[in-house]
Amino acid sequence: MVSKGKMPIILAVIAVLVIGGGLYTAYAFFDVFKSNKTIYLEAEAQEMQNFSKVMEEYEKNYNKYAQPYLEGGVEQKVEISNLVLDMPVADPQMAKAMEILKDAKLVTETKADGKNNKNYSKTNLNIKNNNVVGVELFYDAEKVGLGVPVVYNKYGYFNWKDKGVMEQRYGLTGLPERIPSSKDYMELAKVPREELRPIIAEYAKLYADSIQDKQVIVNKKATFEEQGVKLDAKEITVTFTPEEHKQLLKKFVDKISKDTKLQDLLYPRYQKLAEMSATGTSQDIPKLTKEEFTKKFTKFKEDADRSIDKGEVGEGMKMVIYADKNRNILSRTIEATDKKTGEKIVFKLASFQDKENKDHVVFDATANRSGDTGKVNIVYVNKKEGENQKGSVKFSTTDKIGETTKKDFTADATFAITKEGNKQNQDVKVNFKDNQQAQAAPSTLIWKGTVTDNDKDKARTSDYKVEFTGPSMPKKISFAMKSDEKFNVANIKLPELNAQNSINMATVTDQELMQVQQEIRNGGMQFMMKNMQLFQQLGLIPTDAGPMMQ
Repeated sequence: MVSKGKMPIILAVIAVLVIGGGLYTAYAFFDVFKSNKTIYLEAEAQEMQNFSKVMEEYEKNYNKYAQPYLEGGVEQKVEISNLVLDMPVADPQMAKAMEILKDAKLVTETKADGKNNKNYSKTNLNIKNNNVVGVELFYDAEKVGLGVPVVYNKYGYFNWKDKGVMEQRYGLTGLPERIPSSKDYMELAKVPREELRPIIAEYAKLYADSIQDKQVIVNKKATFEEQGVKLDAKEITVTFTPEEHKQLLKKFVDKISKDTKLQDLLYPRYQKLAEMSATGTSQDIPKLTKEEFTKKFTKFKEDADRSIDKGEVGEGMKMVIYADKNRNILSRTIEATDKKTGEKIVFKLASFQDKENKDHVVFDATANRSGDTGKVNIVYVNKKEGENQKGSVKFSTTDKIGETTKKDFTADATFAITKEGNKQNQDVKVNFKDNQQAQAAPSTLIWKGTVTDNDKDKARTSDYKVEFTGPSMPKKISFAMKSDEKFNVANIKLPELNAQNSINMATVTDQELMQVQQEIRNGGMQFMMKNMQLFQQLGLIPTDAGPMMQ
């Protein structure tokens, strides 16, 4: 038993714990005793956490999709067929041509090894079992080649090291020094989170330290309203006077100009981009040493400070945020005005979930200057249930000069994605409408298909039906598209080149080149004669052209 003398002490301790726990709960969850600045910055911190989670999920899905293209060879065959043009045709010749094209097939076969930078593609247009057009293109780290077998039985190629010779000899300009591989592009775009996070953290701290409590106003009993959805929320208004805005921008500019971590992150990627896009012309991204690259940041500070001092960044800024009870930011609206030009710009981004667990994203951008208004609006709604999704995307843009509408365009899309075992069904419909043409019917694109993954055989098959209808002729265009992919293919091989089946276009003599040109002309003539009847049926050449080409 507890003695009577100790009871008041125990009760006092319990009271302190209860009161302390209540105060902590009140502080942590009900914003009691918190400054307006703290309430605002906690919402921003939560937003960063949410964004980080989204990016991690995106990176996970992206890596899952991209990995097969990086680990080994990939073979793909894409076939487009059953082309139908719905339009009235009075000309019998045209009607016959359209009937022939209905049975045509456009087939593209590709073989790629991103790891070893090997790529081969072949495109054939098959009409009535005749290969009317056939083109082959291939390249690796050493060479690039082209073949058109229907008119000539040899490949033309050159080595990348002879790029200068090709440009000088044939008057070509802007040839790349090499063709980047898929691995190159993916490595360029990949930024390790462990390198990026500490950099972002420093800028977040700089921003947080720059905010003063007097800049922040909080309405704790506000209502967030968007797209018919109403939610209890805090309305947080952050205002920057022209001077506060100016000083904040200068702090960021100064930080960027001296940020060695940011420079170390960007420089190798800049080098990679310059190397990948190099053509040897004045239009190239200049190759820079690390010291030259660093000096660009110093120059950036000089130019940016000059622009800020001249007042070219607007007259202050106002930001209105709505945050829910869990500090999740529901919407953010930024307003900026340039008194010199009279232009007012408003950006709004909202992201929230309704009671039916539908995800909503809304983006608005409006620019108003002396009564002239431009506006862009995007609304995305998606209901996810496991791996199934169903939703819509609406896009609209308008431009007005005074009361006169110069542009008024909308695009409304609906989509449904359902998963059944290893099959994913896709159903997409998009309506396009130029609202300035009130009498014109909208154009519609319909995309339906199924993607089947075969993990055992490391393969993927896709079957699609595409249909486009519009107000002009043809009223409807439709076709089928099928794709077969095989992953982790070993030993992707390019054509083996030798003196009998290829010509080095950089080293061929003038006399040999003249002979090649004559052989190509002869091959072209034979090709035309072989397909004479088909070309006449398609209306590409006159019916009496046969004797003329003998």
